[in-house]
Amino acid sequence: MKVLRTFLDYIRHQQLFTEDDKILLAVSGGKDSVLMTQLFAQSKYSFGIAHCNFQLRGDESEKDAVFVEKLAKELNVPFFKINFDTKEFATKEKISIQMSARDLRYDWLEKIRVAENYSFVAVAHHQTDSVETVLLNLVRGTGIAGLHGILPKRDHIVRPLLALTGEEVTQMIEEQGIAFREDESNKESKYARNRVRLEVLPAFKEINPTLEKTFSIASQRFLALEMFLNQQVATIRVKLFLEKEKGVFFVDISALKAEGLDSFILYEIFRPFGFSEPILKDLLENLEQPESGKIFYSETHQLLIDRHELIVREIQDKVEQAVFIPELPTVFSWYGKSYSLILKDLAIDKVDFRKTMTVVLDADKVIFPLEVRVWRAGDFFKPLGLNGTKKISDFLINQKIALDEKNRIPLLINSNQDILSVCVLRIDDRYKITAETKKVIIFEQI
Repeated sequence: MKVLRTFLDYIRHQQLFTEDDKILLAVSGGKDSVLMTQLFAQSKYSFGIAHCNFQLRGDESEKDAVFVEKLAKELNVPFFKINFDTKEFATKEKISIQMSARDLRYDWLEKIRVAENYSFVAVAHHQTDSVETVLLNLVRGTGIAGLHGILPKRDHIVRPLLALTGEEVTQMIEEQGIAFREDESNKESKYARNRVRLEVLPAFKEINPTLEKTFSIASQRFLALEMFLNQQVATIRVKLFLEKEKGVFFVDISALKAEGLDSFILYEIFRPFGFSEPILKDLLENLEQPESGKIFYSETHQLLIDRHELIVREIQDKVEQAVFIPELPTVFSWYGKSYSLILKDLAIDKVDFRKTMTVVLDADKVIFPLEVRVWRAGDFFKPLGLNGTKKISDFLINQKIALDEKNRIPLLINSNQDILSVCVLRIDDRYKITAETKKVIIFEQI
């Protein structure tokens, strides 16, 4: 049979899976997934069937589930099913019904795949679906990635029916008299994909009857172009992005400008961090005269302009970290760094002031318990060597502390709420050691 040979050749050519793999088929009951099931049965692959009831079509949804379960019994293969309250999920997550169904479906299929030891999940997208996807991407706006259409294989998802067009699927269903469930909503033009399928594609196919084949060849070229582009962008990214600490990247603005980047390349470079094109266009404009302190956000990351560089880091919950110290000695961790506090009997002439990561306080002036916390608006202290007081925010600016690091600087707080020390940068003048000091507290980064 020609269709079966095409199906098997495609699986081998795309290296989707082997004869030793167990495949979990996602079967809705529609013609596409039912044909895929029959082709698997005729191919003698080891497979099981999974069905999601999204409860969106009343009794019709229940009849779909019964139909698919009967099919599994006739073929004597494992069957898995689940009911979803899709509308409730969509309301809760504030996303569309279509997106809700997709997320619920793929999450559940992956759980079944892992739990039941299947190698891959097979879904029944065909070539016409891929053409529809490309057209929708173009209408909505897309990068290179949106032009290659639906991929035959991604992670543990395979699409063996991409060997066939929608017309070929329908033709085989009719020739072999294969029963399937018709989803009447597929005939409604209220959904964007349906409008493309029912109104746009027929017009395009009048111009090019072999539209799917043409798109398939073009998609392969776009995929090759995307891979080449990704390699070039990765080279630029490695050169520009300096990871000074885990998950925090620093980009020299002058080096970025030297690349002669336009908005398209800039988008590709920052794409792993989720920044949209409008945001990066705004960033590009700001790079002409960098405004220190300006922050741009994606859903997952923030990008900060800090003087002569960009700082990209993952967005974290803004939870104020605090450590309480009832007695000494003690060691504590603070944003990935370790600090120690010890008490020593030590005269002033025995203190080594050359250690840059150490501060020394007069122990007799310190009141326990102590607290270590981040700075707050209104905090001030009397910096060592100055007559007056200074706001912590101003002090950190003068110390040229990067804007994204300010909320990580530990302040050592006395029990009377005086700020004893700003990290290991400066102590309060009132707590310095003098000729009369007998005991000292040594606070240092270790």
